[in-house]
Amino acid sequence: MILALDIGNTHIVLGCMEGRRIRYLCRMATNRLTTGAEYAVTISRLLEFGHIAPDAFDGAIISSVVPQVTRSLSEAVKMLTGVEPMVVGPGIRSDLTVRLDDPATLASDLLVAAVGALDVYEPPLILIDMGTATTVTVLDGEGAFRGGAITPGVQLSLSALASHTSLLPAISLDAPPHAIGTNTVDCMKSGSILGAALLLDGMIDRIQEELGQPVQVIATGGLSQKVTPYCRHTITQDPNLLLKGLRILYYKNIK
Repeated sequence: MILALDIGNTHIVLGCMEGRRIRYLCRMATNRLTTGAEYAVTISRLLEFGHIAPDAFDGAIISSVVPQVTRSLSEAVKMLTGVEPMVVGPGIRSDLTVRLDDPATLASDLLVAAVGALDVYEPPLILIDMGTATTVTVLDGEGAFRGGAITPGVQLSLSALASHTSLLPAISLDAPPHAIGTNTVDCMKSGSILGAALLLDGMIDRIQEELGQPVQVIATGGLSQKVTPYCRHTITQDPNLLLKGLRILYYKNIK
């Protein structure tokens, strides 16, 4: 069994992978000030809740978009399990062709998602990851990483709206009853949820035009299930896409 950890800006996803099966899955908050020992205590409790012994792991792998947390979490994994975690970064073998201006700038979460998707789906593909930021990744017909787009996440946009205006409140991220809101809260919900759905539909249309062919669309990330049902394009949900990619990368790079 391997321990796979995906460090995002808001949450850390922890998956206990037994072959292709996710035996246990949980989340914890990303905190840049938490020490390795503190993370070790938190992970220990989460594993205990899932009836997983810390010494049950043969290896571990970490993907991170928060460099400050990577070292602390690596220390925690080593302290708790006794294994040195593999960290996704420059030099890791992925067998992914990257057609960016500077391939070294490819973020680890986008790399992991692409590897996971190509193991399950036939390219060309559009991958949508909706978290603190919303990323749209394009894999062409040959499975090469072509690039994509990045926008502020839905929750981040809502938080910015509430914190930078005097009269707009902080609200929950729920679907609006109608596109035409008749009160402030419903207007904000319409703009956030339906606006995000329209943005995704528009990006999908433009990407397909540039590629010159229809593309299968896969969505992951904590907020995708709130937004993609309102898209007009067919979008497949794969909430564990990054854990799948981490498993593949681990076995590609294990000595």
